[in-house]
Amino acid sequence: MRRHANPEPEPVVDTVAVELQRTLNMLLPIRRQRLNRSERQQREHEQRLTQLETQTDRAGERLNEYQQGYQQLRAGFAAQNCGVHQAIYLLERALEQEQQALKKVHGERLTLEELAQARLVQQQHVEAARQETRQRQRDVEKLEFLLQQEVSE
Repeated sequence: MRRHANPEPEPVVDTVAVELQRTLNMLLPIRRQRLNRSERQQREHEQRLTQLETQTDRAGERLNEYQQGYQQLRAGFAAQNCGVHQAIYLLERALEQEQQALKKVHGERLTLEELAQARLVQQQHVEAARQETRQRQRDVEKLEFLLQQEVSE
């Protein structure tokens, strides 16, 4: 029996495909790490936004309390002091209390405005973080798809 001098040809190794596979395998953990970092930053931004919303709600409640207190103080001042003869220091004390209450109202109003502005900025950060996370997710999915295509070929 005669044997063939040329046994079955050895499969040709496609060096470009091997190199591409190696590169994709090297890139995938890096992309996943970036995705994880992006997701973590997104969660942090969302938590900060939640905190700001809570602080804004509390400041709004305090503002309402201060405004009601101020209105009651003004109404009480008018009722107690109109048409009544009393020492000037008592009027000055009542006026000082009213001014302090008004300062609290203005201070809380400023705080509320600052919190609202910070909340808007934080909402922008959250949206940017979400977009970045979506982009990182797409990057990982593309690499996984390419790796899957290389394996099936």
